[in-house]
Amino acid sequence: MGMIPYRLANSNNQNPTHGHFMDKTSVIVVSTCVALLGLNWWYSGTLQEEKQAAEAAQKAAQQPVAAQTATPTPAAEQPTAAPTDTTADAQPQATPAPAAPAEPALETLHTLVSKDSAGKEIARFSIQNIGGGVLNAQMLEQKVDSTKPEELGDVRINGLTPVGQKHYGIGTLMFNLSNDNEPLFDGSVYRKVEETPTSVTITSDNVQYNGCVFSVTKTFSMVPLQQGDETLEGNTYALRVDVTLNNTGKTNLVINNWGLYGGGICPVNDNEGSVYTYYITLNNGNFEKEDVGTFSSWFGSDKKRIYDTDFEKLEWAGLMNQYYATIIQPARNSGTATANAIYAAPVDFRLPGADDQVKGLVMGFGMPAVNIGAGATQSFAYETFTGPKYNLMLAAMTEEFRMIDDIMDYGWVYLISYPMNWMINTFSGWVGNWGVAIIIMTFVIRLLIWPLYRKSYMSMKRMSLLQPMMQEIKQRCGDDRQRASMEMMGLYKKYNISPLGGCLPMLLQIPIFFAFFYVLQTAAELRGAHFLFWVTDLSQPDTVCHILGLPLNILPFIMAASMIAMMKMSPSAGDPMQQKIMKFMPLMFFLFCYTYPSALALYWTTTNIISIIQTLIIRRLPQPTLEQAAAEASANGKNKKEGFFARIQRMAEEQQKQLEVQKRGNMRNVTKKK
Repeated sequence: MGMIPYRLANSNNQNPTHGHFMDKTSVIVVSTCVALLGLNWWYSGTLQEEKQAAEAAQKAAQQPVAAQTATPTPAAEQPTAAPTDTTADAQPQATPAPAAPAEPALETLHTLVSKDSAGKEIARFSIQNIGGGVLNAQMLEQKVDSTKPEELGDVRINGLTPVGQKHYGIGTLMFNLSNDNEPLFDGSVYRKVEETPTSVTITSDNVQYNGCVFSVTKTFSMVPLQQGDETLEGNTYALRVDVTLNNTGKTNLVINNWGLYGGGICPVNDNEGSVYTYYITLNNGNFEKEDVGTFSSWFGSDKKRIYDTDFEKLEWAGLMNQYYATIIQPARNSGTATANAIYAAPVDFRLPGADDQVKGLVMGFGMPAVNIGAGATQSFAYETFTGPKYNLMLAAMTEEFRMIDDIMDYGWVYLISYPMNWMINTFSGWVGNWGVAIIIMTFVIRLLIWPLYRKSYMSMKRMSLLQPMMQEIKQRCGDDRQRASMEMMGLYKKYNISPLGGCLPMLLQIPIFFAFFYVLQTAAELRGAHFLFWVTDLSQPDTVCHILGLPLNILPFIMAASMIAMMKMSPSAGDPMQQKIMKFMPLMFFLFCYTYPSALALYWTTTNIISIIQTLIIRRLPQPTLEQAAAEASANGKNKKEGFFARIQRMAEEQQKQLEVQKRGNMRNVTKKK
């Protein structure tokens, strides 16, 4: 349009040809179009807002025919005009295309509020309209991260939407489960039909699968878990889900490879690691767990999903992170059969207040195949647990969820971890402070091993008295290490000293240390537990500030200092290499405790301080002498059964005699026979 004036200005009348006639025609046509277009813009502008007029002009540029059709104006807004006869000159108007139906908004239909035995609200379960599942399970008064502002709010299990996916709730139906394809979720809209203080019933008449349309009714109810006449605290985190399918069609409704969505899980905050995120199963009494690394492959591409049907008897399945878990099982005494199938897939989540994404998992619990006739119904019932991993609470729920306490995952030291967790919970109930409970528990443990520690100290004291004799043996025997070892064993036997006696308390404390370490990894009770002063969360390092980007944690330094003081008070025993190794122990424990929960450093610091006090007490007792040790060994040797080191000594002596006999025999047979 901008070039037209230029062309018209350069047209002249000196060549009255057909081309000149065409130029005039073009001017008339273009002028008419411009006038009509300007009239259309003016007329549209008097009827619509400025924004709507701009959108209409844009559409006119893309679709010329549709753009020239004026939008009808409501009768109340039309200007008054003389009536005109439109019967002869009326033109057919374009019918506007029907607008696409708006996607329904995700809403909460009902919230079930769970309370403990004292009437205090503990958890809230929000039931959503799309898919009819538990939108999130809100753990009240359990903060997402104690090191960050309170605005982060309470912990919400299944409260985050996987990156690039829609949000579905626990209990939503899943279809088309396989290793090859993404699952299909029930995206129909549910409505609430009935509610009570402890239950809600919702229904959808438009659930679609494989060309079939049917209705689904679900009832979510809080059913108290009973153990005799006692109501278990675990009922605050347990729901029963009843699902009824009604075939409203005229043909059979056949569904295979489907399940109940178990939600998604990831670390609660960026201080917790993805290494504790698992999908879990109880297969015929065997607890199994798989982490996100299960989907990684050394060769080829990683797995996008797993649809596992290789179960002997799938009793329950679920998801767990470091401190929380979700579990689904067929309801007891309901007649619902297990499908022996589980769906799991890795997904990415974006944590509140965090910039980076974290790895997580989603899970589906398989449901039995169905073949429902026209007009018939079929029902299923499931029980879910969504809550914190409280060891004592879970142990009390094992009759309802068999072996659910195995999710604490204490590893090879579970025989020690369970009593330690019980003691911490018991003492915390007495004093109301988890840090003080750890100190009391440590004192009890040190009191139990006091006789062993006392005996070990005396053994180390005797070993220190033997050091001059042992140095003399090494100098006398030179490079003959076997002879030196035999003579040293003779010293141990003579003075009734065990070379490992001084190491036994340390060796015994190592499994106790790791048992407490395992307890801390899953003890939800310690999340946000305040001790004193700067220790505001025993499940996190006690960071007071950052220096050059590095955290400054106080308790590990106190722990290392107390450990050095304890070692300096202990008698020097063992060879120089062992003493050098022992000197590195404070550094090793310091590095180990620095990035782990402050409760671990608190435990080990308390252990060291109690050991120092016990050492001071032992030093006031009569100290052993070599003469006394020799007399005791002589007196005990008459009636005492041969001990471990005595047997080693005897076996070493016998082996030495055999070697000497063999050596003399070889010396006699050196001369060759003629």
